[in-house]
Amino acid sequence: MLALFAVVAAIAPQKLWTDAAATNPRPTAPPISISQLVKSSMPAVVGIVATTARGSDLNDPFREFLEKMYGAGQGQREAPVRGIGTGFFIRKDGLIATNGHVVEGATDITVQVGEEERTYRGTVVGKDDATDLALIKIDGAQPFPVLPLGDSDHLEVGEWVIAIGNPFGLSRSVSAGIVSYKGRRDVNPSGRPGFYDFIQTDAAINPGNSGGPLLDARGAVIGINAAVNPAGQGIGFAIPIIQLKEVSPQLADRGRVVRGWMGASIQESISPELAESFAVPGGKGAVLTEILDGGPAALAGLRAGDVVTSYDGEPLIEAYRLRWLAASSAPGKSVKLGVWRGGRLESLTLTLGENPNLPEWKAQAAPTALRKEQEPFGFAVDETNKDSVEPGRGVRIATIDLRGCAYRAGLREGDLITELDGRAVPDRAAWKKALAGIAQTGVARVFVRRGGRAVFFGLRRDTLTQTVRVDAH
Repeated sequence: MLALFAVVAAIAPQKLWTDAAATNPRPTAPPISISQLVKSSMPAVVGIVATTARGSDLNDPFREFLEKMYGAGQGQREAPVRGIGTGFFIRKDGLIATNGHVVEGATDITVQVGEEERTYRGTVVGKDDATDLALIKIDGAQPFPVLPLGDSDHLEVGEWVIAIGNPFGLSRSVSAGIVSYKGRRDVNPSGRPGFYDFIQTDAAINPGNSGGPLLDARGAVIGINAAVNPAGQGIGFAIPIIQLKEVSPQLADRGRVVRGWMGASIQESISPELAESFAVPGGKGAVLTEILDGGPAALAGLRAGDVVTSYDGEPLIEAYRLRWLAASSAPGKSVKLGVWRGGRLESLTLTLGENPNLPEWKAQAAPTALRKEQEPFGFAVDETNKDSVEPGRGVRIATIDLRGCAYRAGLREGDLITELDGRAVPDRAAWKKALAGIAQTGVARVFVRRGGRAVFFGLRRDTLTQTVRVDAH
């Protein structure tokens, strides 16, 4: 039984995306050249690294992978990297579509663009938990390349599809397969109420692919890769692109989706025996199980046990269709419902209300400047302890801003910096003197020793936010 809480307001603002040109018939065969399709699509696909200041679960299955990828200080127990995922540009000004769970709880977002993986700070424009979709925005050299959005409604089982993403952080990975099933509503990866209508595919989708595009044979996005079945192989799920088209205007305009409210709950399905007991013609419809006192459904005269057979003239084959049709209706809209009650069909008018239980959207706060002692690269240093096995050989990172790109580059508290741009920095005085030499260029190369190994990191200061951007390491 699922509560029918909610409906997406049908607003008609400016379209955010570019639609792929219509073709008839659909291109269901494999593309003539997968490599050419990938070559033309890849520039619009981005990597996303979302960080949070909260420590992660030490049993996190991705912890070892994250530490190998980003490094970890000896004895350091926190792993602030919360999400590694994928996204793609839908608008040339830097608007990106991805999964909501990729950026959930993020205090800082890094977007990696292009083959050289240029990094930008991303900001959450809006997020919708019920569809697991989000929009983020970056600012930079425009126009950014975009992917055209296709038609998921007319997708056919057996069509060839291609997934692009960053599985386990392996950037710019490509997999191919077919559509195994469409309209998969009997899975719920998030474990919370929502609108689930997945495209199932055997194209390889792994953690890190989340938010990336599922392309048809023309290179049009027909789905957003979202989930895998950890117990199976060749079973992945993608959100139909129609859901992004439905919610993205509101996400861009107000940061959230305004949802209506019926004040009723419905049963997921009707068994043949139940349909026979209700004597529903054709055995199809949506059974209402609970009606909230004073809610829109109660005011319309609906009762528990009513079977809704049509919504504004469209016959209802299953309960999910009622939820999805309501999802395109705005609060305040009046709709005609066909209702089977007591052996006869009645017509009732329901005026949708607005869901009173949704939290207000809070825009992501602008990143604060670094503390003075952490300038210019997002970390502060101390001299090595005189009792250390390496006294006078360098300066140790004492504190590091978890939002800064120095952290994302792999620098950690406790790292021993021995050189800055080729100049030895045996103590803080030498460190400050060496910093003065790069103040104008904002570019630095640090040589770090960590345990038994040494590594170079390249950093570029971002003068607008007083944080840094990673060039290479």
